[in-house]
Amino acid sequence: AVMGREIWAVGAQMDLARAYFMAGSFDLAEAAFRGLAASNPPPVAQQTINRYLEAIQARKRQTTPGWSGWAELGLGYDDNITGVPTDFGAAAQQSFGITGIEATGNSVKRDAGYGSASGMLEYSHPLGGGWGLFAGGEVRARGYSGESDFNSLYGDARAGAALNDGPTQWRLVGGYYAFNQEGAYTGEPKITNDRRSAYAQGEWKFMTGTKTQVGLGLQYSQVRFPTNEVEDFNQIFLQGSWLHSVETKGVPLFYVSAFVSDDSAVNNLPGTDIDKSKNLFGMRGYAQYSVTPAVNAFSALGFVLRRDKDPYARSTTVEDGEDQFGEFLLGVSWQFRKTCAMRAQWSYTRNASNIDLYDFKRNEVSTAVRCDIN
Repeated sequence: AVMGREIWAVGAQMDLARAYFMAGSFDLAEAAFRGLAASNPPPVAQQTINRYLEAIQARKRQTTPGWSGWAELGLGYDDNITGVPTDFGAAAQQSFGITGIEATGNSVKRDAGYGSASGMLEYSHPLGGGWGLFAGGEVRARGYSGESDFNSLYGDARAGAALNDGPTQWRLVGGYYAFNQEGAYTGEPKITNDRRSAYAQGEWKFMTGTKTQVGLGLQYSQVRFPTNEVEDFNQIFLQGSWLHSVETKGVPLFYVSAFVSDDSAVNNLPGTDIDKSKNLFGMRGYAQYSVTPAVNAFSALGFVLRRDKDPYARSTTVEDGEDQFGEFLLGVSWQFRKTCAMRAQWSYTRNASNIDLYDFKRNEVSTAVRCDIN
């Protein structure tokens, strides 16, 4: 009977802590969860408590002035850097009816090891009433061994406003990013893989309970290719998401999103009234399982359908271009310090296209160490 009362009391305290969290009373919720953590709960309950404490710290960073961010260093191997078919000559013949073409420049299938470095830093400033302003940026760099033409540098600067209202979150963001990659184009004038984008997005998230969150986001982007204007497009991107955790052994976490986009090309193909406008339809899923409080196994699965709007937009022999892109990812992470974790993962991607020139397979293995900055 005494044991039954103790279990009931712990359950009641957990329900109270969740209620504080749902109401946006994060100080009370944190105190309640820390009290539960100090009572030596079972491993499943401890992992659940840790996740709530992490979520509370993330919310509190949005309501108190200060900096947050992360830094990461990694190593990996990519077996198809350029994302091209194995037999380029046969693919060119199917796509354009031209025989005897040999792969050169960006069309050569390349593989190499790489090193990477990335980081993000953001400053938040509360305004009161749940509102806050933020500004920050992100940088990612990758360097390939023996394939320096494909070294890349990405930078993103953004600013916006956020509202935390109990179980509801709103976020409005505007930003600009630049991606630089020289590539190995052999013609003149040289075409690089550089691109630029200005964007604005709005995001809404709502906790339907203590274990489930749904979301909806809308983004408008203008994407430009400085040396290849035929690829320029404007995009409207709509996404819905669902996040759910289960309080059982391993505290499984599931995330599913679905999206659709309308990409409108800015310029026509030279000498024609055809452009590369397209639509994208896709779904992505992610699952995580805690093997121990410090070790998580995770997996992701994605599918994207691309349909060209104009006939013969990417081929002179295939009228209606269509790609089916699939991705599978498997990995494990180890949190060896409170703010640092090591990750190892393998990903496989396959783009099945009715235009052979865009049909390819790709494997990538990588490992990285990431530390949070609070």
